[in-house]
Amino acid sequence: MRADPKEKQRRAAQRASLQRDVAAARRARDREGWTARREASRERQHRGVSRALRDREVSLLDLVDRLLDGGVVIHGDITLAVADVDLLYVGLRALVASVETIERDLGVSLSARGASLTSSAL
Repeated sequence: MRADPKEKQRRAAQRASLQRDVAAARRARDREGWTARREASRERQHRGVSRALRDREVSLLDLVDRLLDGGVVIHGDITLAVADVDLLYVGLRALVASVETIERDLGVSLSARGASLTSSAL
């Protein structure tokens, strides 16, 4: 016995409706999860920032002292090109550190040391 075509259409419509409902419920559940994770992330970030501000106030002098004590490398490249033909290339590589840091960490002597400079005659 063959099923009535209208009955087939009704069942197909029911299946499609059920699939739409399941997909909508899944999207809603996912959206709630995303929202919860985003809020938790914002809360963690806020707690971290407030803790950093509460625990440690860093002045500009402290920041510069830390940078010079550890050293900072600045690296940049600029290429000027016209029609995929490189006309000019500028490369910048700079090490910013205190003389003491460079001498201590790299073993490079940058200080002016000599008998005439260390004598008491100066």
